[in-house]
Amino acid sequence: MADRILIVRTDRIGDVLLTTPIATALRRRFPKAHITWLTRAYTAPLFQHNSDVDEVLIDEGSTADLTQRLRNGRFDTAIIAHPRWRVAWATWRAGIPLRIGPASKIYSALFTHRVWQHRSEGAKHEADYNLDLLEPLGIPFQRLPTRLVLSDEETAWARKTLESHRLTFQKPIIGIHPGSGGSSGRWPLSHFMELGDRLQEAGYEVVITGGPGEDYQYLMIDHMRRIPVFIAAGSVSVRELAALLGQFSLFVTNSTGPLHMAVALGVPTVSVFSPQTTCHPKRWGPYPDYPEGGRAHGVAVAPSTEMTQADMRAVTVEQVWELCRERLAEWKAPARSGQTAGERPSVGAQ
Repeated sequence: MADRILIVRTDRIGDVLLTTPIATALRRRFPKAHITWLTRAYTAPLFQHNSDVDEVLIDEGSTADLTQRLRNGRFDTAIIAHPRWRVAWATWRAGIPLRIGPASKIYSALFTHRVWQHRSEGAKHEADYNLDLLEPLGIPFQRLPTRLVLSDEETAWARKTLESHRLTFQKPIIGIHPGSGGSSGRWPLSHFMELGDRLQEAGYEVVITGGPGEDYQYLMIDHMRRIPVFIAAGSVSVRELAALLGQFSLFVTNSTGPLHMAVALGVPTVSVFSPQTTCHPKRWGPYPDYPEGGRAHGVAVAPSTEMTQADMRAVTVEQVWELCRERLAEWKAPARSGQTAGERPSVGAQ
């Protein structure tokens, strides 16, 4: 019986969200357990209002300080989904009896239970790799959705914010996020601009979002035929961005954290991926839709190339446009005021 469980994931937004199925599985298996996440300050807000999480610890300070905080937590189980020397050492020094992690690192010797997996080979989805770590606890593998929970107040704020930009919710609202956070290949900004023009000319509303350092507003204003709504990069918090994504009828982006935020909120998406093994949707695609062959989320993959960097330009605007059209085909305007951004098409809608 695991009573006090620590889940470790100290990298980026998408990585953390693709680890949330672990918490859901643990809550189902050990409903009375105290479940704590160790994560970065940047990603900690992702766990607010999530009933699968009881506490969040921020990975900060010296390794000795982290060790003491883990010791104070009296954890009996640690699941290290993102192994790093600092965390492996701290969980060992803290005396956590059961320490589970991948067996691919030298410091994996500090874990009591090692699961053999080589994630860089991209043989399966990142979330599947994470769920495999539950096997030592007797929890059979089962795909579960990622989780991000919004409050009613956050949803109301997002709707009011979009209404302040004169969006009426009587047309589909398409979010476009041209950045990638530098974690993967990026579809050209010129392609995003052409797609944005095409969507607006077809009668859809378009909202452009951006992460830190991804402010394309002035360049897009100069080059687009129609000016969309801009949510300036850095002008909203992680949770405010999530609330805005939750209002979209469709979200179009690269392989990046906001993609997985939208997926976790049940928003249909269209995304463009690199064919490289470490970046391929086989490992990072919308979860669990992509590995299960679903159609709620459209994915375009650039063709393979002998070049070091994949040619993302090879994914045409026409390809992405068709993926968008498929997911918008059954959109209907809300029947009454106060609803979110229209009824979304059911999974697999054409």
